[in-house]
Amino acid sequence: MSSAAVAPMSSENVCERVCNVACERPTKPEATVLSDDTILAIARRAGMLVMLDGRIGRETYQSVTGSVSSLHRFVADMYNLILDGASR
Repeated sequence: MSSAAVAPMSSENVCERVCNVACERPTKPEATVLSDDTILAIARRAGMLVMLDGRIGRETYQSVTGSVSSLHRFVADMYNLILDGASR
């Protein structure tokens, strides 16, 4: 990839910001943490395929696949949700 293809960034790297926000411990009550169903719905909305691989007891195993562009949409949606939650 040429250096011209990479957009200039501010002093803080976007990946570092996402990681820093995502790694912080939630300061809100546990009820506001996103459920598995919500996360999977966001993945589906981003264009990813969510497949049920199996169930063992109460545990459900699922696979999520998709294109890199759908992964970008998923990350953008999650990033916005995290920032919205952090700003409240």
